[in-house]
Amino acid sequence: MARIKEEDIDRLRESASIVDVVSGYTQLKKSGSYRFVGLCPFHTEKTPSFQVDVTKGLWHCFGACGEGGNLYQFVQKAENLPFPEAVEWLARRTGFVLHYEESRPGEEHARGLRARLIAANQAAATFFHDTLVDSPDALEARRYLESRGFDRAVAERWLLGYAPGRDALCRHLQTKGFTPDELIKADLARRSERDGSLYDFFRQRIIFPTWNLQGDVVAFGARAMGDAQPKYLNTSDTPVFQKSRLMYGLDRAKATISRTAAVVVEGYTDVIALHEAGITEAVATNGVALSDSHFEQLKKFSSRAVLMFDADEAGKGATERGFGAHHRIGLEVLVAPLPPGRDPADVVTEDGPEAIRKVLDGAQPLLEFKLEQTIAKLPLDTPEARSAAVREVVRVLGSQPDPIARHEYTFSAAKRIGVDPEVIQRALSDQGAVQPGGTDATDRDRRLPGHVKVEREALQLLLTQPQVAVSLLDQVDAGDFTAPARRELFEKAAEVARSGEDAGTLRTETLGADALTLYTELVVGAGEVTGDIEALATEIFTRVRLFSLERDIKARRNTLQDVNPLEDPARHDALFTELVALEAQRRDLHRALRGEEGAA
Repeated sequence: MARIKEEDIDRLRESASIVDVVSGYTQLKKSGSYRFVGLCPFHTEKTPSFQVDVTKGLWHCFGACGEGGNLYQFVQKAENLPFPEAVEWLARRTGFVLHYEESRPGEEHARGLRARLIAANQAAATFFHDTLVDSPDALEARRYLESRGFDRAVAERWLLGYAPGRDALCRHLQTKGFTPDELIKADLARRSERDGSLYDFFRQRIIFPTWNLQGDVVAFGARAMGDAQPKYLNTSDTPVFQKSRLMYGLDRAKATISRTAAVVVEGYTDVIALHEAGITEAVATNGVALSDSHFEQLKKFSSRAVLMFDADEAGKGATERGFGAHHRIGLEVLVAPLPPGRDPADVVTEDGPEAIRKVLDGAQPLLEFKLEQTIAKLPLDTPEARSAAVREVVRVLGSQPDPIARHEYTFSAAKRIGVDPEVIQRALSDQGAVQPGGTDATDRDRRLPGHVKVEREALQLLLTQPQVAVSLLDQVDAGDFTAPARRELFEKAAEVARSGEDAGTLRTETLGADALTLYTELVVGAGEVTGDIEALATEIFTRVRLFSLERDIKARRNTLQDVNPLEDPARHDALFTELVALEAQRRDLHRALRGEEGAA
């Protein structure tokens, strides 16, 4: 898409109120002259840990999620938008007129086509809804919806509709100015192979519109009346809709999901019934099987998803596809099976919302559920049968990379089978269970080593007191910082400080995820510096360099030990000379910290 002019991006960020935008997602209270605090909108918490710094235009969560950024990054996360669309979202909200760089050939056409298809879908949704409400042809559809507990008010809230006859929609939309080509591209119409005439794709069906995350109608699901087949039809992929990348109800559920967990159900009516009962975290796929792309979409809002399906189906397709998603994507998947033969809409209608909440409260980790299912299907009455069961359990457990979780599941599985846990442990060792991946190297661990603490202090001074820290930048470089995020942030902040600009001019969109989190944590969390700031800054930057020197000295000593002075005297002497020079620098830095005369 065409690039938004940089000056407009900057002007919009500076003119828009971060407090007004964030207040749409969580209640903020003033805390001091320029700070606001509230509950984090991106995870569940009881004590406010979310802070907004108005003067710097930044936000940061000092709680579990630890995320932060500027106003655009907040919109990106809250609305699940890429950066350009977040800018456009904010512009629409504030009435700011954006200007674009000159478009490349085809970009204006693609943008225009997308807008036309969305407009066609919106017009179709209105037509279908009006038909459901007013047409005698929709009497059976209205009765069906009422039997599911969906009255007219529910139909209006969810824009439910009815598709009447052969080409009723096509004729209606063409009177609105939409072309046959646009209707076909939106998958609202097809051409007859017999005579080439245009006909409606959805006919004599109840219609469920699907919205994208920005609130545009982009697709439809359609349920047949009576015994007509197929029972459901769904919009195929179009320029505005990819069914594997969008979930029904996610536009309404995303705010609740970000505070709790996603509840994944099978159908449109299940989603509507749960939302109407106050369970607003429910979503469903658009007529396709659950896939990694759906789990990736949910992971943007929460670290947990609960699959709620019929008990007989829970161990089949959906849960099989969820198995392993936690480790591939980082999403914890649980299972909350329903009584056989009942769906969530049935349970809500017959037993009330409390019954669904009870099912959710009893949700099991997917691996635990899978183990129970595996063992339940196997005979355990002979040593040979128990041995076979152990092999099946090991096959399931072998995909669990977390050694702690694997250990706990081993004990529960052994108890169910009737063998000693050591038997399963040995079998896992023989098989070679998956090992856990590397840990996420962030600065959020509060038990910080000394060198990490001082590196963070140096960065915080550089970001909040650049006029003081800039004179000390010649003493250190990025290599003195031990983590990639700290090195990246030092380079960006040093560049801004040397230019004489305030740290607020640092373009946060150029930072990696870890560097961005660190940046907002240090800036939003900075307290007032008292005392001799210049002396404090000098001490902190000296300690950064001192820690770096000590690492270099240790490395030279280790290398020197491996070099035989008789076999390679030249290299040995060079390393020894380097070591002496480094030791001298370290002594000078120690003297400087003690304030001794003559320190370098």
